[in-house]
Amino acid sequence: MLDSTSIDSLLKNNLPALGIDLGGTKIRAALVKDGRVVSQPRQIATPNGADNIIKGIVDLVQAFQHDGNEAQFGIAGVGIATAGIVDCNTGEILGSTGNLPGWSGTSLKKVIESQILLPVHVDNDANAAAYGEASARGLMHSNCVVAVTLGTGIGGGLVINGKMFRGAHWAGGEIGHLRLNLGNKRLCTCGLFDCWEAYGSGRGLAATGRDILSGLSAEQTPLAKDIEGLTTHAIVEAARNGDIVGKRILHMWHEHVAAGIASLAHILDPDLFVVTGGLADCVDFALLQEMVVDRVLPRIGEKMTIHKSELEGLAGIIGAAQLVLDNLLDRIAV
Repeated sequence: MLDSTSIDSLLKNNLPALGIDLGGTKIRAALVKDGRVVSQPRQIATPNGADNIIKGIVDLVQAFQHDGNEAQFGIAGVGIATAGIVDCNTGEILGSTGNLPGWSGTSLKKVIESQILLPVHVDNDANAAAYGEASARGLMHSNCVVAVTLGTGIGGGLVINGKMFRGAHWAGGEIGHLRLNLGNKRLCTCGLFDCWEAYGSGRGLAATGRDILSGLSAEQTPLAKDIEGLTTHAIVEAARNGDIVGKRILHMWHEHVAAGIASLAHILDPDLFVVTGGLADCVDFALLQEMVVDRVLPRIGEKMTIHKSELEGLAGIIGAAQLVLDNLLDRIAV
């Protein structure tokens, strides 16, 4: 491993860091400097099993190390954003998801550092995305930035006074599990009932669609042709094509998304919200802003804004890379 003098030299030379975003289906990586991507991203399919994932990450790092200018000037460190709960001090995966079976318990930082001989920082993927959004937008001096990831589930990250908020047990920012209802109506994938994720995620949108379509016929809406196989894509397309029922489903989904954001706004009073993830393209941001303002105290609503991410899926890569750079700077300062 590099000593503090070597790290200081790397940072003074303004070297980029490599950000790696590890997901259930793919691993993406790119070089990052000053909060922006400075290389062509590389991507591989996520292998099966912890050992194969580690090998894939190491292969990606080595590919960048041996590629043109990077081989000449070097890489300051490697940041890895991964699904699951992560002890950021040790880089160990404390809890994982079904998308990465066998990943829990992996000492990722220790294993990767031993093979690439570079500083490594490991963080939760939603945390890294939030940090990336704050970095890219020049918001590291803001009081509070909240990133909401709308996808199959709901993820989130909180950047408070330029620092990630991770909680006392590394599980802070699990905003998808705010409770929206007391009726035990929808079971969340976490095993609890009525989490925000059960309503505001892609799965929640489909569930709302099935609820509304119950009792309707295909003559009333084409969405009723396959209620059990209903997809978010079908709902959004129907709404965009003017289908009244599709519009109703999508409007109700906006109500559910707004309810969760309103709760977060009352707790955190953030400078702004940034919405990321695959479903961000389905959001009517003017409508969402209006719905949230209607649900919060005037003092909060008149100052609050909700923005769509402009990083095109690179927030996790940027955040992971910036986290390793900032972590190195903190070590030198100490």
